[in-house]
Amino acid sequence: MFSEIRAVFSRRYLLQNTALEVFMANRTSVMFNFPDQATVKKVVYSLPRVGVGTSYGLPQARRISLATPRQLYKSSNMTQRWQRREISNFEYLMFLNTIAGRTYNDLNQYPVFPWVLTNYESEELDLTLPGNFRDLS
Repeated sequence: MFSEIRAVFSRRYLLQNTALEVFMANRTSVMFNFPDQATVKKVVYSLPRVGVGTSYGLPQARRISLATPRQLYKSSNMTQRWQRREISNFEYLMFLNTIAGRTYNDLNQYPVFPWVLTNYESEELDLTLPGNFRDLS
């Protein structure tokens, strides 16, 4: 089972830094809540050295799993990859949601996505018309 672990992220649960989310090779994830932050750290250092996975250009180190969202953002190469159009908008938004602690495993921390459309009245939506989209600049 340990060989199936691909990424480990520290998470907040009920506004406390007491949880871990473990991502598996089969693209599922499991979230565990622990009694305190010290236990979280012990568990991270007992798991394989996978960090937050290989997708974000970060070292596969246990300390990365305990990094803050700001540290993960600054250390990753995802913004540059997005700017070079190497990853999609969805992949970039999922990265931001994931490092911010957003997860499908906790309804209080569910991922968020911006509303981009302005036209909700038309029977057919022409995606080539700029007027149908919000100005997000």
